Amino acid sequence: MKLTGKILLGLLLLIGVVAIGMRINAKRQHDHEQAYHAGLKKTLAVSSSSFPPEGDMPINCTCKGKEASPALSWEGSTTDAEAYAVLMTDPDVPSPDFPLYNLSHWVLYNLPASVGSLPEGVTTEQLRMLGGKAGKNGTGSLAYIGPCPPIGRHAYIFRVYALDQPIALDDAPDKQTVMDAMQGHILEYGEIIGYFQ
Repeated sequence: MKLTGKILLGLLLLIGVVAIGMRINAKRQHDHEQAYHAGLKKTLAVSSSSFPPEGDMPINCTCKGKEASPALSWEGSTTDAEAYAVLMTDPDVPSPDFPLYNLSHWVLYNLPASVGSLPEGVTTEQLRMLGGKAGKNGTGSLAYIGPCPPIGRHAYIFRVYALDQPIALDDAPDKQTVMDAMQGHILEYGEIIGYFQ
């Protein structure tokens, strides 16, 4: 075998090992999220006027449109909530057939108990006026990332959490930091899933 053939084979093996490692990590992330939510009350009703449950998200809310965040509304069974958090995740990156990692699209926290909905295309300034805060998405920015799947029809999970108190965090935490801070303070949660291809 020529040297270039050996180099090519070595590169292919390396790529395969990296892909397997990423696949294992994706499975670990998925299992961690399942375990995180397993003991929680899923009694908060979440809806959107932008898309139906398990339906396709509108172009306006994706990278092919204005990349406006969808409208969300929620109603809980508890009256004790002091704050809400909203997390949006795509668990299918890069493809539903071969997911390698979860991408965090939107992180909101410490929305006051008086807030039960967000309008479509809510801005960072509007969010501040409502009393909420934005955390870092998977790219490190504070913005909403609209769906822009490279391969296949991806699921986008919007989860809303009712908390017994606002969470004390430094500015711009990422999704995992918010999830860690919420532990022990979640009264109930709910979700809605939208799809885009």
